[in-house]
Parts: sequence; structure tokens; C-alpha cells
Amino acid sequence: MDELELLKQDWKRQEKNLPHVEKDEIRAMMHKKSTSIVKWIFVISIAEFLFWILLENLSSFGDTDEQIKALGIETFYNVSSVINYAMIFLFITLFFINFRKIKTNDSIKGLMKNIINTRKTVKIYVWYNIIFFSIVFLLAGFIAITQVTVGEELKFKLVAGVMFILLFGVILLLLIGFYRLLYGILTKRLYQNYQALKRLEMKD
Repeated sequence: MDELELLKQDWKRQEKNLPHVEKDEIRAMMHKKSTSIVKWIFVISIAEFLFWILLENLSSFGDTDEQIKALGIETFYNVSSVINYAMIFLFITLFFINFRKIKTNDSIKGLMKNIINTRKTVKIYVWYNIIFFSIVFLLAGFIAITQVTVGEELKFKLVAGVMFILLFGVILLLLIGFYRLLYGILTKRLYQNYQALKRLEMKD
């Protein structure tokens, strides 16, 4: 076998190894990025949970409790608060589990599966918040308006109802915009990582 043939074979062996080095590097990079993103989702969800607790405690210093009692929605408010905090705590736990799974999973298929699960959990969490807010806000407003008795009651309730619906629409749009901006950016990056890993998997 001449020298030229030996060089060709040596080059082919090196060429074979190059994609594997690149694949390992890309996988490691996607793993690191995905872990960081899911960690931020976990941290932000905790911050959000603490924010609502702080907001509720601050409101108790004013006359909010008296207004809630006066409107006759004290029981409804307490029950909905307990349900909401329990659900948020559940999602925080799920985010932490997803973070641990991604952090410890080294295989491409396992990482892809965890990314999909995390994105699903985030989407469910966002939709839960939007739907729960809508139900609680509308029910609380309905109970409050129907229990108010003033002069020209029907006219007042109609005006109050229209104003309430407009207020609900504005707050709902702000809430959707907030979640799309905050969690939307993070889930989009996770999806980009998923696509990169998918292309990498197809090379095998």
C-alpha cells in the first residue's frame, strides 16, 4: 500500500470522528442552555408566588378586608385564594422536577423529552393563571354588583357592569401580555434548543 493510500485512509478516519466531536459539543451546549432556561422558569415562578403573597399582605394593612366583607365575598375570596396558592405551589414543584430532570439527563432523547414536558407544563401554568383570574374576577364582580343596593338600582348595576367588563378586558390583556413576554421568551428558547437537538439526532 503506497503512502498516498495511507494518507487517504487516515483522513477518512479523522473525518469520521469530526461529527461526533461536534455533536457532543452541541449537545453539551444545548444541555447547558436548557438547564439555565428551566432554572429561570423555576426562579420566576417562585418570585411570582412571593409577589402575590406580599401584595395580599400589604392590602391587609388598608381597608381591603372590610371592603371584601361589605361586598359579601369574604368566603369566596378565602376559598379562591387557598386554591390558587395550592395550584401555584404545585406548578412550582413541577418546574423544580423538570429542572432536576434536565440537569441530570445527558442523553439527547431524554433531554428532548424533558424540554417538551417543560414547555407543556409552562403552557398549562399560563393558561391556568389566565382562566383562574377570569373566573374569579368575573364571579367576584358579579357577586359584588348584585349585592349592592342604591337608588336607581337597575341603572347603577348596568353602568357598573359595563365598567366592570371594560376593566376586566384591560386587566386580562395586560395579564396575557405579561405572560407572553415573560414565559413566552423562555419557552421559545426551549423550543429552539429542541429543534437543534432534533437536527442533531437525525444525523445518526
